[in-house]
This record gives sequence, structure tokens and C-alpha cells, in this order.
Amino acid sequence: MILSYKAAVKIRTRLLWLVFAAWLPSALAIGFVARSEYVELRSAALEDARRLAEGLSSIVERELDKRFVMARTLSASTALQLNDLERFYAEAAFSTSGMESWVVLFRAGHQVLSTFLPYDSGLSVDVPQRTIWLTSGEASYFDKRDPLLKRPLIGVIAAQARPPVDFNVVVAFEPALLNKAMSKLSPSHGAIVSVVDKDMKVMARSKDPQVWLGREATADMKQRAVANKFGFEASVTLDKVPSLTYLGPPNRHGWYTIVALPQSTLYQEARNAAAKAVGLAVALLGLSLMFALYVARSISEPFHKLEDAAEELGQERIPGPLTTGISEADRVARALRDAGIRIKESAEVLEARVNDAVARTAEAQQTLADAQKREALGRLAGGVAHDFNNLLQTISAALHLLTPTTPEGPPRKMLDAATRATGKAAGLVKQMLAFGRAQKLQPVAVDINDFLLKVCELAGKAAGTNISIRAHVAQDLPALYVDPNQLELALLNLIFNARDAMQGRGEITIHAFLAEGNLHKHSSPAQGQFVRLDVRDDGPGMDALTLRQAFDPYFTTKPVGSGSGLGLPQVLSFARQSGGEVHIVSEPGQGTNVQLVLPTTTARPLDKNSDGMRNLRSTRTLRVLMVEDDPLVASVVLPAIEGMGHGASHCVDAEKAKELIEQGGQFDVVFSDVVMPGALTGYDLAEWCLSLEPRLPVVLATGYSEQAPEIDVVVLRKPYDLNELSRALQQATDVKP
Repeated sequence: MILSYKAAVKIRTRLLWLVFAAWLPSALAIGFVARSEYVELRSAALEDARRLAEGLSSIVERELDKRFVMARTLSASTALQLNDLERFYAEAAFSTSGMESWVVLFRAGHQVLSTFLPYDSGLSVDVPQRTIWLTSGEASYFDKRDPLLKRPLIGVIAAQARPPVDFNVVVAFEPALLNKAMSKLSPSHGAIVSVVDKDMKVMARSKDPQVWLGREATADMKQRAVANKFGFEASVTLDKVPSLTYLGPPNRHGWYTIVALPQSTLYQEARNAAAKAVGLAVALLGLSLMFALYVARSISEPFHKLEDAAEELGQERIPGPLTTGISEADRVARALRDAGIRIKESAEVLEARVNDAVARTAEAQQTLADAQKREALGRLAGGVAHDFNNLLQTISAALHLLTPTTPEGPPRKMLDAATRATGKAAGLVKQMLAFGRAQKLQPVAVDINDFLLKVCELAGKAAGTNISIRAHVAQDLPALYVDPNQLELALLNLIFNARDAMQGRGEITIHAFLAEGNLHKHSSPAQGQFVRLDVRDDGPGMDALTLRQAFDPYFTTKPVGSGSGLGLPQVLSFARQSGGEVHIVSEPGQGTNVQLVLPTTTARPLDKNSDGMRNLRSTRTLRVLMVEDDPLVASVVLPAIEGMGHGASHCVDAEKAKELIEQGGQFDVVFSDVVMPGALTGYDLAEWCLSLEPRLPVVLATGYSEQAPEIDVVVLRKPYDLNELSRALQQATDVKP
């Protein structure tokens, strides 16, 4: 017994020594693993902070880019150049629909427009001295308390694109937008994330954003930014927390992203992870020593299965269900399977979001490209219109003078054909100006009942005997507030398009009724009611490709020589310039329905029998001073004026006209072109006459001009009829004898 006891003691001692011998390397390994885990955890935390800073910087840059692009686009708006703030408001509201932003317009120290509020033509709010005023280019700024909305905001500014710079366009948004984007990134390790602008002022912060909004960063952080010392350094946050702080490089707009990792959090997480690793290692070591001989075979197979499951997960496959009989292994197996399912779902969601973002970006780029294309075509149309209308004026006046002296027969027919061709050319120029927005609309109250009656009567004669045109107007519709000439042109374009689509045989119906709901999904009821005009035909309809291209300038499905491709672009431009919209509903074999939505007014339409339609007094002999730089126009119109029984003198620019008047020239009326060489335009000459020669009336003529008259003066649009010129001269002298 004594021997056996001693033997047992030796065996136990040897086992203890064996356990100690096995434990000692394990303990050293555990220490090394704990240190490695601490290093890895710290490195992972730093890498997470760096990625977080870069990702947030990219998000902030994209958000600012979108608004800078919008500000630059709106600063080039024709409505802004024409000082048409109501139209600019509609364009700005439409541009910011679906975005958490609004547009503010500054003029010389005053805020005159904000799409955050309903349109107010009398809005004028003083802008604080700290607000930036740009004469060119663009910038960003922060306002702690906006004078109109009484809340903090961030704005990007773009100066008016074309001189003179009267306006600054601001696309504003609340700092909460950046905080929302920041919250989606889920900062880890207790990180405190901040976004500062180029002046090192806090624009967003993950901790207490309302407390620190607008405050400057710490002096240490400002010095690092000036010295371009980016990366990690020990520092203290604004709320006095010792941290390891990452300063990222500035984005394209000079904004910085700062991620502060509290030192206490890093150390505590490292200690917890190390303690957990040590405890787990010791437990595993003890179990290994106690049960190695008993359960080695029983536990080796489950771990092999877990290894296979992990390999499947690494190959982006979902591991199958696994039951090993060991609860720990089974939990790991379930965790691996759940992780595989979540990874697959996350990948599918990410792919869907990426596809959606790509589609939205492509749509935005296409919209911007369309707007730029229409703007360029509009400028081209305006430039062509001036010279082309001068040529048409010369031809039209010459034909008007030749026709009465030409006997009936082939020569007279040729003159009539040339006159009709001139009229069609003038109409084509009007459509070019209309779809390019190069022609200013003159909206008035229009009675839709009378207007449709006239248009249907006019179109019915031109459409042919096999085309039936019917109009249905709802009762008690308010008057439209549109340019009647452009509305007539738009309806005739739609009717003639329908006639051509039906190949001269079929029925066209026009329905007029109140539009349901608002024109835009973000519009308010204060913007008034809209009337919808549906022009429907029973033709062959359009396929999807034709429908997408229908509003493109010069796109047409008609044979060569049968269509200009300007009809539907004119309709679209007229609708949007009037504050409305147009849509096309069509399918192959189902006909086409063009829905024209237009604004209404409470004003009463002009009475046809009012003083506005009175007959002019009898013509008398006048002394006319004609100011025209185009020799072709002057060579025809000057003899025509003399043929009316008037005396006529001619000069080529406004400076020469002023000189003749100042030298005592006796004239009853001045007839001047608008666009001329020299420093003065026809509008300038008219204003000069009104101030210094108020008894001398002025009649103007223009082929095209973006400048709008600021005084009450008669303006004839080239090519004008000579009878129209005679009436205008007589009317002007009747008002100012």
C-alpha cells in the first residue's frame, strides 16, 4: 500500500508537472495573444475611424456638389436675367423638389425670394453683414440664425452667371442633413465625429450637435489644418475629452472631417478583450488537460465541420444546417449560417441601392443635359431671329408694295405664294423663339370658351373635311392667365400633329376642366388653380421610344419636308414658361392624349367691344424719322412710309437720331429699330425722347431682343405688315399730338 501510495504520488506529481509544463507555454502564448489582440483592436479602431472620416468626407462633398451644381444652373436662368422672379421661383422650386433644400435669392444686401415659403413679390429682408456677397464664382457659408426662418442653415452661393451681377443664388439646407448622413455611418468605439467647414467651424457633430454647431474647432486642430498635418494625433475634444484624433484632408470645398477616439474607450475595450481572451484560453486549456484523452475524438469531428462551414462562408456561400451534439459548436454553426444569410441580404440590398443611385444620377445628368441643350438652342434661336426677321421684313414690305401694282395672272400668283411663304417663315421663327424661351410672354386673362370656339373654327378649315374637331368645356371654368398668341399656336400645333398622325381622317376632341390636385407634388394651394386641356386623337399612338423623344427640338416622325420638329417643343416651352406643365399619354394603337396644364386668374377677360378695340382716327400726313441700321429694310420700308403720304427721314443709329432732334429737326414721330450698332438701343432712344422730348412719340420694331421695355411704348414684331405700321404711327401721334 505504501508503495502504491508513493507511486500514486509520483504519478500525480508528474501529472502536475505535466500540467504545469503544458500551462507555462500556454500562459506565455496567452500573454502574446492578448498583446496581439490589443494591437489588432487598436489598429482596427484606427482603421475604422479613418474609413469613417473618408466616407463621411465623400458624403459631405457629394451633398455640397449637388447644391453647387444646382446653384450654378439656377444662376444662369433666363428668368433671373429678365428679372422674372416669379418664374425663377417656379424653376427653383421644381429644381429642389425631392431634396431637403430650398433656394434663397439675395440682391444688394436683401433677401428677395425663398422657396421655403410661398412666393411673395414684396419680400425684402435685410441680410446680416456676415453673409457673403459674390460678384463672380461661388462659395459656401454658415448662418447661426437665418433672419427669415430664425434657424441655423448652411448655404452654397453662386453669383449671377451673366453680368451685371444683380443677384446671388443660394441653395440652403439645414445642418441636420449632415447629422442624418453621419448617423447612417454608425460610429464605433465611442468615436466623436465632427464635420467642419473651411473656416474650421463645426457644421455637424455626432455628440451634442446643437451645443457645438457653429463653434470653432480647438486651436490645436486649427494649427494641424494650417500645417496640413493629417492623420492621428493625441488631442483634447471641444468637451475636454482626451482622445486620439484623426484629421482627414479637406474635400474639394475645403471642408474637414474629424474623428476623435476617446483614450479611455480604447484602453477599456482593449482590457476587456484581453481579459476575455485570457479567460477563454485558460478555460480551454483546463478542459483540454482534463478531457483531452476522453473527448478528443468526439470534438475533433465537429470542429472539422465548423471549419468547412467557415470555408463556405469565406466563399460567399450560406453554410447548411449543422448539428454536432455539442452546444457550443452548434451555436457557432448557427452564427455562421446567420452571418451568411445576413451577408447575402446585405449584398442584395447594397446592389439594389447602387443600381438605384446610378439610375437617379443618370436621370439627373440627362435632365441637366436637356436643360443645357434647350438653353443653347434658345440663344441660337435668338441670334438667328434678329437677322432673319430683318430679311423677312424686307421681303414682306417689298411684296406688300409690289402686290397692288401687279396685274392678275401668273406674276400676281407668284407674289401671293411668296407672301404666304414669308408668313410661314415668320411663324417658324416664332416657334424657334418659343421653344428656346427667347421670346417674352405677355399673359392676359383668356376666356377658354370663346378661345376654343375661335381655335376650332380656324383649325377646322385647315384640318380638312374628313377631320372632326369637338370641344367640351366644363362649366364655370376660371379664365386662363396665358399669352393668347402662344396658346393659339400651341393648340394649332397639337391639332395639326393629331391631323397628320391620323392621316387626314378621324376625330379630335378637346376637353377643358379643372386640374385635380397640385401641379407639382410640393406646390401649395396658395399658388392658385390650374385648368387642364386634353387634346386627344384616335390615331395610331406612339411607342415608348417615340414618346421619350417627342419633346426634343427638331425630332419628327413625319416625312422629310412635312414637319419642322418644333411643334411639341413650342408647346412644352409655352406651358412651363406660363407656370404650367404638359404630359403625353399614348400607346401604340390607342391614340394620343396631350395634357396641357395651365394657370388661371381671377381677372376678367378683355371685352372685345371695349375701348381697347376702338377704331383709330383718320390718318394725317406725318413727319417720320426712321432709325434703321439694316440697309435692306430701310430701302423698302422708307419708300413705303412715303407711299402712305408721310414725309420720311432716315438715319442709321440712335446717336445720329438724337443729334438730328437736338439740332431742331421737326418730326411728328420716331420709328426706330431696337437692336442697332453703337452704345444706345431703340429702348434707350425711346426713354431719352420721353424725358427730354415728351411731345415726340416713338414706335419701335424688333426682330428679336432679350431686353424688355421699361416704358409704355408700341413695339412691332418683325416681320410686320405695312398696314400695321401705318396704324401704329397714327395711334402714337393720336396719343401725343
